[in-house]
Amino acid sequence: MRLGKELKIGVFAVVVLLVTWWGIKWLSGQNLLHRSDVYYAYYDNVAGLQESSRVKLKGVDVGNVRAVELGRDSVKVTLTIERGYIDLIPKNSIAEIYSVGFMGGVEIQILRGDAEESIEPHDMLIGRVKPDMLGELTTKGTELMEGMTQTVESVNRLLTENSRQLTSFVANLERVSISVEAIIASSKGKIDAALTDMQNFTSVLAESTDNIERIIENFDALSADVAERKLVSKLTTAVEGLNSALEALNEGDGTAAMLLSDKALYESLTEAGDNLGMLLEDLRSNPTKYVHFSLFGGHVSKR
Repeated sequence: MRLGKELKIGVFAVVVLLVTWWGIKWLSGQNLLHRSDVYYAYYDNVAGLQESSRVKLKGVDVGNVRAVELGRDSVKVTLTIERGYIDLIPKNSIAEIYSVGFMGGVEIQILRGDAEESIEPHDMLIGRVKPDMLGELTTKGTELMEGMTQTVESVNRLLTENSRQLTSFVANLERVSISVEAIIASSKGKIDAALTDMQNFTSVLAESTDNIERIIENFDALSADVAERKLVSKLTTAVEGLNSALEALNEGDGTAAMLLSDKALYESLTEAGDNLGMLLEDLRSNPTKYVHFSLFGGHVSKR
């Protein structure tokens, strides 16, 4: 069976319309090849979020923004998330709006919570807006400018309030400077003379360096000579005392001299020492020979 020309044109038009419709959906962020579920989030300010903006989880595209509806007290955002990622998103997760960059637009990132149950279709996610870098810099810059303005105003107020004191201080400082200059001018001659004397003294000191070194050397030699003479005197006195003691021993005066020179006395002392040693040895060997003890009330005899 042959198709008519009109039928071919009609089939081609339907295919074109289907492809066009699919392309529009794809450009709006809806992938007709994957099944998705709808979720909601509410914000005080969507910060430029638009329909078809991407929804990401850990940097991966998991859906898109289907609708942005302005309400009386908040903005309702409808999200579509592919079913394959539902098990990875706990119920208490956060849908945070953030800025991709200065020119990159606005997207939503899912911050996973710690709940054990996963989200279900038509659940409500927690909405939050993350301050972008430009906004933070603008806020910081505004705060800095306000602080600088307050500082300048404070300085101006202090200057205004103390202008008289500052003027008086500057005038006094000028008078002090003039007085110091006058003192220096009047004392210039004396200062120059003192500097000249100092230079002369330094020159004389430099010229007398050799003489000063000789004086120090002579003083060292004199000190060594004096120390040497004291040592010789002490040694001489000690030797003289020793000679006197030896002479006294040689002359025979005194007990020490008699002990050294009397041979008979030496022999008598030697014999007495020997006898005493024999007596002590006999006493140690035979104690009963000299002392008797009675244990029953008898007498005690001694020899």
